[in-house]
Amino acid sequence: MNNSTSNYNGLKAHSSYRMKMKMTRRRRQRQRQRQVGGRGGRRSTVQVKVKKLQMLIPGGRGLKADRLFLQTADYILQLRLQVNVLQALSKIYKL
Repeated sequence: MNNSTSNYNGLKAHSSYRMKMKMTRRRRQRQRQRQVGGRGGRRSTVQVKVKKLQMLIPGGRGLKADRLFLQTADYILQLRLQVNVLQALSKIYKL
C-alpha cells in the first residue's frame, strides 16, 4: 500500500511539473511573438504606455498621442509651478 501511495504522489508531482512547463513554454512563446513582431511589437508596447499616460494626465483620455504629449508637457510645467509656489510659501511662513 505504501508503494501505491508513493506512485500516486510521483504521478501527481510529474503532472504538475508538466503543467508548469507548458505554462512556461506558452509564456515564452507570447514574449517571442511580441519581440519578433518587429515594429508591430514595439508599437503595441508604445500603445500600452500611451494608454497609461492618458490615465495619468487630467483630460488625457481620448487624446491622440501628439496632443497627449503637448498636454503632458503643460501638466508638468503646471506641477513645477505649484511646487515653486509651495516652496515660496513655506519659506515665507517658515514651515
